[in-house]
Amino acid sequence: MKQLVVSIAILLTTVILSVGGAWEDIDLWTLDRRMDLVEIEPTGTLSVVAIDVRTLRALNQWPISRRTHAKVVDILIENGANQIALDIDLSGESYPEDSAILADAFARASGRIILPIFFQRDGDRNTTNEIVVTRPMALFAEHAWLGNVNVSPERDGRVRRGSYGVELDGQFHFSLPALLAGRADREKLFFHTNYSIDTHGIPRISYIDLLNGEVGRDQIEGRKFIIGATAVELGDQFAVPKHGVMSGPAIQAMAYETLATGTVIRQTDTPAVIAGLVVIVFAGFFLQKRMSWLQLQLIGIVALVTLQAIGFLLFRNHAIDLNLAGWSAAILLVCSSAILSEIARQRRHIRQQRLENEYRRLLTTSVVNDSPDAIIIADAEGQIEMINPVAEQMFGIDRQRLAPEMRLSDILPATLLQATEADGDFPREYLLEDMSGPRGAMCLRYTLSRSRVPRTLSDDETTMRDLVTYTFHDVTERHAAEEAIRAAHRQEQEASRAKTEFIANMGHELRTPLNAIIGFSELMTAEIFGPLGDGRYRQYATDITDSGKHLLMTVNDILDLSRIDSNKVSLADENIDIAEATEACIRIARSWKEAAGKTFAIDFDHAFTQLWADAGLFKQMLTNLLSNAAKFSKPNDRITIRTAIAADGGFCLTVADPGIGIAAEDIERVTEPFYQADGSLARSHEGTGLGLALVKAYMKLHDGQLRIESVQGEGTTVTLQFPPARLRPAHDEAASVMAGA
Repeated sequence: MKQLVVSIAILLTTVILSVGGAWEDIDLWTLDRRMDLVEIEPTGTLSVVAIDVRTLRALNQWPISRRTHAKVVDILIENGANQIALDIDLSGESYPEDSAILADAFARASGRIILPIFFQRDGDRNTTNEIVVTRPMALFAEHAWLGNVNVSPERDGRVRRGSYGVELDGQFHFSLPALLAGRADREKLFFHTNYSIDTHGIPRISYIDLLNGEVGRDQIEGRKFIIGATAVELGDQFAVPKHGVMSGPAIQAMAYETLATGTVIRQTDTPAVIAGLVVIVFAGFFLQKRMSWLQLQLIGIVALVTLQAIGFLLFRNHAIDLNLAGWSAAILLVCSSAILSEIARQRRHIRQQRLENEYRRLLTTSVVNDSPDAIIIADAEGQIEMINPVAEQMFGIDRQRLAPEMRLSDILPATLLQATEADGDFPREYLLEDMSGPRGAMCLRYTLSRSRVPRTLSDDETTMRDLVTYTFHDVTERHAAEEAIRAAHRQEQEASRAKTEFIANMGHELRTPLNAIIGFSELMTAEIFGPLGDGRYRQYATDITDSGKHLLMTVNDILDLSRIDSNKVSLADENIDIAEATEACIRIARSWKEAAGKTFAIDFDHAFTQLWADAGLFKQMLTNLLSNAAKFSKPNDRITIRTAIAADGGFCLTVADPGIGIAAEDIERVTEPFYQADGSLARSHEGTGLGLALVKAYMKLHDGQLRIESVQGEGTTVTLQFPPARLRPAHDEAASVMAGA
């Protein structure tokens, strides 16, 4: 809330200052710097006829006679001048004959003459607001256009604005530059002259050279001219940006070029400035809540630089002057607010830190005293700094009788002290059999921790002290319990071995009669010794064979798991031809009744053709996966077997089916022995739930992994990933053949 109030205050302050023109001087200075950096080519359609020092010296008179002006006008008209603007006061009376000659020259110009008019206040500015218009004499005005040539310096004395014209007594009087350029905006009246225009591109002709016929027609024909006094001695000089000081005619020429080139400087209006301030302040408010003060300062610097760059580019390319002073001030105020907030936060943090340090000191003392463990704190020399009540009770110490400089050797039994000083890892356990306390022998679990703590000796001096904390925990009961657990574990291992031996013995006992049952039932099915008679007997014999084989397979799986649990399975590794082994498994799978109508597709990466593994276990794993895929897929489904190289360089064999899939909660458990996702007695698929458990166990023997990905109703993908060391590239096979040859 406080931050929001500060942001609103910053916004109101910057808006009021912006509306009140507080940033005007800064914005004008920025505009001047932009004009210093930019240079615009003029149109080349205007020339200035300068009444310069050479002219004054040659004619040796001022004001110059109107007869002479008439001659200059005639020279320009005769050589094809387009327009002629005279920035010369022709309002006063003069020699009638000279005035008539000049009026005739204007008449011969046929409307191509522009004469100046001046607006000024009459008398004391503080007592009257009456505007006096100074016009050319009537005999001149009837043959010419009249254009305002007033210039208005800013507060710093520089002329930055030109005029489109003046509204006076219900009549609009165009300015001289507007008449020359043929452009005016009656609503705005004023425009900012673009002093970035290159003055060297505006030709300047000396009045005396034109009068003496030293200016060629090619310099006059089709061009516009401003005739006026440029000599410093005549006083018509004004301060301007970039160029320092300019004469009145030169300023009028710059105003004309600004209009003619379309580079009138457009400034940011007040609503845009206020909108920018709102965006900046509230962006700062939200950023201040989401990042550190230092990050905000960096963003502020980037924003300031970016704004200046954008302002410069807009001015250079589009003559748009962004008034950035208010926005920059808002950014600086937001950043300053963040710094002040950080300072206040740091002060609060320091105060809070002091309180926390005191709290920790009290907490440490309380924790040490209330700890269920015996705690002794001593310095590096063994002198005791602190001891808690449990340690007093454990070692039979009376705190009230402790000497001021009691040492560890005074309270700890010698054997325990020697054990704590021995090198090694902590925690440790030590059996004390010579305890003199009421409990007699005791088993202690102890740890040592070393720390360095500052000790302030004075305001400007702090030293570090090495302390050792001894923590003793009575684990006598736990020690006894662990011994009981170890004894129970030994009994459990013995029971497990007995179970494994029982399963192995039972397996062997079951397989012998099963083999006989299977063999005799197969003889009966084949009717080796003659027909059985009724066909049902043959079907019964077939069912007995299938059931016996299924039971034998189950017994074999149980025996395999038993051997794995007993660590009695060892790998018979050899080079396996992956394609050949896979084809063999698929041939077996195609004979299953569950595989009827289903397609087995192979997609192999032949960069690797051999695998260093146990061939029997490899085929058994693949057969188990194919059995599951065939069992849990739908008729006419496509089962895909593919190989690929894993990200770690290992070998991956994948079996994918579009079958019923596995529920997400069952994926982790389907590799547990005897677990089945459909565990009901009415399940539609046979099996003991040992297939994936065996595959997982066999992959573990090969240092590989079993991965299962499945979506219920969409299918299952099972991947056997072997480590890179078990791969054999294709060229290894050829190399081995050559070596054998």
